[in-house]
Amino acid sequence: MPAHAFDTLKAMRTLTDAGMHEPVAEAVVTTMNDAVTEGVAAKADIVDLKAELKADIAALKARLDTQQWVLGFIAAMALLLVGRNFGAF
Repeated sequence: MPAHAFDTLKAMRTLTDAGMHEPVAEAVVTTMNDAVTEGVAAKADIVDLKAELKADIAALKARLDTQQWVLGFIAAMALLLVGRNFGAF
């Protein structure tokens, strides 16, 4: 059972045992359950996010590798041009 589980049956019994009418207790418990569970990530949500992040990181690494090759090529061409202009080649 998830750490954020809210025992609605126990809450209903507690409220009705304390004298609250069942429809009112049900509304209170439903509201409390919605507040407790709203916006809570499930394990599947985290697994999906992890997969998306891994894909994004892989794409960024590939892009960086490409940029490094291009910059290396530009630097090599610049060195060749400078060397050629100064008679080194």
